[in-house]
Amino acid sequence: MKKIIDGTPNLRKNCAFVIHMRNPADTLRRVSIFFEDRGIPIELLNMHRYVSGDAILVVHCSIEKDRIPRTVQLLEKIPGICELERMEGKENL
Repeated sequence: MKKIIDGTPNLRKNCAFVIHMRNPADTLRRVSIFFEDRGIPIELLNMHRYVSGDAILVVHCSIEKDRIPRTVQLLEKIPGICELERMEGKENL
């Protein structure tokens, strides 16, 4: 999706954030608020909970390329997130 800002196109990139978290209920709430506050639409959300109580959350979204590094930094600071991995989609040529 192209969005024109100041006459230049700002390309969105498909990516997924794989988040290992503790205290899934509270952390899921914080992650949802994070994406909503920053205007990043979530396309698909999957959560898998382990017997230990930890969970893996996979968030698929489209985000502007220049916002990805800062988004990763801020997500890593959310309490309850133990590990974060970012996966990017292939670009259509």
